Amino acid sequence: MGGNLFKLGRLPQAQYAVIETELREYLDRKMGDQYRIPRYYRSKADFGDVDIIISDAAIQSTWQDLRMQIVQDLGIEQYKSAGAVFSTVYQHFQVDYFCKEQAFFESTYHYLSFNDIGNILGKIFKRFNLKYGEQGLQYVFRRTDGHFQKDLPVSLDFARIFAFLDLDYAHWERGFDTLDEMFRWATASPYFSIKPYEEQDATTAKRVKERHTMQRFIQWLQENRITQTFTFQEERDAYLPMIEAFFPEAHLLKKIEQERQREGFVQQLRGKYSGQVVMRLFPELQGKALGEFMRKFEAQWEDHEAVLAAMEAHEIESRLKVFKT
Repeated sequence: MGGNLFKLGRLPQAQYAVIETELREYLDRKMGDQYRIPRYYRSKADFGDVDIIISDAAIQSTWQDLRMQIVQDLGIEQYKSAGAVFSTVYQHFQVDYFCKEQAFFESTYHYLSFNDIGNILGKIFKRFNLKYGEQGLQYVFRRTDGHFQKDLPVSLDFARIFAFLDLDYAHWERGFDTLDEMFRWATASPYFSIKPYEEQDATTAKRVKERHTMQRFIQWLQENRITQTFTFQEERDAYLPMIEAFFPEAHLLKKIEQERQREGFVQQLRGKYSGQVVMRLFPELQGKALGEFMRKFEAQWEDHEAVLAAMEAHEIESRLKVFKT
C-alpha cells in the first residue's frame, strides 16, 4: 500500500478510475466474486496505487501460478513478489494484489477501506485489550510471564464490531464524501480519545510520519478543537465482562480459561522441554533448523503442551532421541 515501491508517482482520481475499471473488467472474468478493491472517500483527489484483495478460494493451482497468469493476461513486464503480496506495474501505475484466506477475505476488505480509519479505530479498541485488523476483532491474550501472546477471535461481524464502539454501520455502508465526514464518523464514538495523538508512542509517530491521511487527521483534530478524552480503566481485563456480554457467541472467557490452563502446562514443562534442552541434546540444531525440528516434534500431538507436561524429563528426552533418528 502507498504506491512507493516502483516510484511511479500518483494519479488524479479520473485517471485512477479508468485503470480501476479496466482491472475490474478483467478480474470479474477471471475471479468472479473472489476479489475486492478497498473503498475510498468520494472526493479523494489522487491515488498512489490500486490495492486488490484476492481470496485464496480463487486459486485453482498455486498462488505462483495465479500471479504468472495475471502477468501474462495483462501484459505485465515489471513486478515483484513478497509472500502473499504481489506488486505489479500496469499502465505505468502500481497495482498490489494481496492473497488472503477465504475466512478473512471480507474482514481484510473492511479493514483496508477508507484509508487509515482502520488504524484510528484500532487505537480505540486497543484500550479494551482488543485488536482490530484484517482478521476482524480479536482479544489479545498474554501469559503472565510476558513471553507469549495469542490473538483470540471475537467477531468478524463488522456491524456488531462498530456497534461495540457506538459507531453507525449504516453510515459506513453508505460511504463518505470527504475526509472531514470520515473523521467525524470515527470520532463520534464515545470511547474516542485524543491522548494517543497528543502523546504519540513510537508506532503512532512512525505511522503519522509515513501516512498523509494520519497527518491530515491530527491537523483536523487541532483545527476542529477536538478535546475529547475517555478515561479507560487501568486494568484492561476489567472490560472482559463487557466484551463477553456484547459478543457471547465468541465464548471469550472460556477461551481465556483454556489458555490459562495451557499456561499451567508450560510452567510444568520448564526445565523438561525447551529450545535449550533440545540444543543440549543436539548441538547441531540451531536457529531455523531448531525451530523446524521442535514444530515437527510437537505436531505429533493435538495438545503437545498438555501431553509433554505429564511426562517425566527422561521420557521426553528419550522421545526426542527416537524422533531425531
